[in-house]
Amino acid sequence: MGLPAITNVWATRFFDPVTGNSSSRLVIEATSLPGYRVRSVADSGLQIDLPDSMLVMAPDTLQVNDGLVSKVTVAHQLPCPRVIVSLDHASSWTVSEVQEAPSGPGPARLVIDLDRKPIRDVFRGKLVAIDPGHGGRDTGGRGPVSLVEKKVALEIGRLLAGVLKREGAEVIMTRTSDEDVPSAGRFAHAKSECADVLISIHAFSSKNRKISGSRTLYSKETEKESKFLAECIQASLIEKLQLADRGIAKNPLRIPPGFEIPYVVVEVATISNWLDEAQFRSPTIRQRAAEALATGLKRYFLFGRGRGNNHSDVLTKLRAHPAEIATLPIRTHLIGEGEDLVEVIRRYVGGIAKPGDVVVVAETVVSITQGRAVLPDSVRPSVFARVLCKLPSKGGNLATPPAMQLAIDEVGLYRVMLGVAAGGIGKLMGRRGDFFRVAGSSLAQIDDVASTCPPFDKHVVLGPVDPGEVAKKIKHKVGVDVAIVDVNDLGRVDILAITDDKALAWVTKALKSNPLGNDDQQTPIAILRPIF
Repeated sequence: MGLPAITNVWATRFFDPVTGNSSSRLVIEATSLPGYRVRSVADSGLQIDLPDSMLVMAPDTLQVNDGLVSKVTVAHQLPCPRVIVSLDHASSWTVSEVQEAPSGPGPARLVIDLDRKPIRDVFRGKLVAIDPGHGGRDTGGRGPVSLVEKKVALEIGRLLAGVLKREGAEVIMTRTSDEDVPSAGRFAHAKSECADVLISIHAFSSKNRKISGSRTLYSKETEKESKFLAECIQASLIEKLQLADRGIAKNPLRIPPGFEIPYVVVEVATISNWLDEAQFRSPTIRQRAAEALATGLKRYFLFGRGRGNNHSDVLTKLRAHPAEIATLPIRTHLIGEGEDLVEVIRRYVGGIAKPGDVVVVAETVVSITQGRAVLPDSVRPSVFARVLCKLPSKGGNLATPPAMQLAIDEVGLYRVMLGVAAGGIGKLMGRRGDFFRVAGSSLAQIDDVASTCPPFDKHVVLGPVDPGEVAKKIKHKVGVDVAIVDVNDLGRVDILAITDDKALAWVTKALKSNPLGNDDQQTPIAILRPIF
């Protein structure tokens, strides 16, 4: 008998009717039961090694985003296949073995159930008012194949109620059948029950069939809390459903006076769009929509209301501590001297970058467009430059006479000499970096010959001028935050400028692997996308 062959890995939610508890279930299918080792990794992850097995399915990353499990990565590692589970919260787990599928002969299954207690803890004591939009004579929007909005809203509302109850929340619904419910009555119901939030479920409709995607509207009367609730829900919808992101916006309709409950209107998808209507018809998509709404509510309750935080504190926490970071390197043409870098970046990231992203730009390409790539033959090194360039290590960025002369021209001979003295003393004390601390950090940005891609590998490239201002101009054009960075393959990361200091820590961490490439990769731009 051969080695167990891993044929499939998938994730789902599981509710145990006996215990009344829910779990996030990971299923590993194989031709026969594989051996396994399960252990916790990092702050809240799980690693499952499958020794004496072989992987016949393609390595893959499954985006789960169920509030507990963010993604599952199936890797063909040596010496054995490995499954890595990325978690939003640390969780206990149990493992069970199933020799064949419950319905009859089929693959053997290794089942890992991750307890959703951290999610139940968030929802405990919370009361969510669910308002399925329209109803009765008010059908709402209608799809190209006659699917009506009121029906979709009620179905998703029921599914959401079921998910929230399993997570330990209390739920009230403004309508449970196809009935007419006045708008004032919906708000009154939520207010009388002292709901923590009111979430109204809708679909967008337009005469323009090309418009598609999800949008969340927030109440301007309760803007402080409602806007954050909208941000949490919208992010979860886009992660889970992979629809076009139409963002968040203020709800133009007024709510009754004295209504202080955070309130959002969720346009799950666009029913007037052919593809979105087809999505709405799928029971799987409706279930995913309900789960996405529940995940958004979890994030809101976890970081927001009832935790003693104001809105800006919550946004700061989310911005500073994403659960993971997706990296999207952008391949460009060979960007040269005199090009409008702001316009170049707009052209490459426009339509890709989303709110919350950070566009990172290699400092070298900024310098090149500023005309700071200098041919060594055009530099006349002084005696000082010829002597001083021998002091750094041969692999240093100022180890040639032209590079050292350009450094002298940048900050002056006096500061370079002071830096050399400080560097010598620091070296005797076992300390590094004193030269640049004294002579000027800008000198560390100088790239000597052969430090970048052709034809600039024959140039000395100086550091960029005013990277902070460059970052601001790019942000103004592309609409997301920007960082000008200097990174290398040894894990060194220098952030020369960033338009949002709250993102500094995770941007630095994400760049350790150096997603930028100034050589054959030709990827001097990357988009970093935080996932919360």
